[in-house]
Amino acid sequence: MPKQWFMEYNVPPHFVRTAASLALPLLMNSQTLPAQTSQPQAPTAAQSELVVVVRHAEKGTDDPVDPTLSAAGVKRAEALAVALANADVDAIVTTQFKRALATAAPLATKLAIKPTVLAVKRGETAAHIAEVVAAVHAARAAGKGTILVIGHSNTVPLIVKALSGIAVPNICESQHANLYLLALGVSDKLPSRLVQSSYGDADPPVATDCK
Repeated sequence: MPKQWFMEYNVPPHFVRTAASLALPLLMNSQTLPAQTSQPQAPTAAQSELVVVVRHAEKGTDDPVDPTLSAAGVKRAEALAVALANADVDAIVTTQFKRALATAAPLATKLAIKPTVLAVKRGETAAHIAEVVAAVHAARAAGKGTILVIGHSNTVPLIVKALSGIAVPNICESQHANLYLLALGVSDKLPSRLVQSSYGDADPPVATDCK
């Protein structure tokens, strides 16, 4: 049975690291976990292996339905742009919500990237995950570099699992700092690998009722 790689690595607040610099040394020294799903589609030599998945930054209170970012969220979005500035990102996938679009905006502006916006509707999570996976594979097939995916607390773990076959813990409402760096596998001998990291200010302590 193929193996999956997983390692958790916490970057101190304000400490700048690019996804590319995290990938090689950490993925080479990670622990193995059993594969939980079939391997993702095999890429050609020209396809990118690297996908970064994050949750949107902290949301504001300006709109109960579709809020934009709070001051802390704006700061985190800017931190994401700094962290990934040299990571060869040239494709961004996000949802239509203001908080997700605003999280993508600093990096998209810096790199002159037009994000791919995928609408997600209540009760259609599974369809949305499939659409995100299809968009990632389309970007890889087009020869894109590193791909950034911005999701939500209920979709990020599902996106990571769907792309790599690696399960990660649920994200609590107070958590926004998680950064998942995936090196997507191409075969049983080259399985998917994951570095779980963080960026920007550290999250507050997790509530005891968060599971």
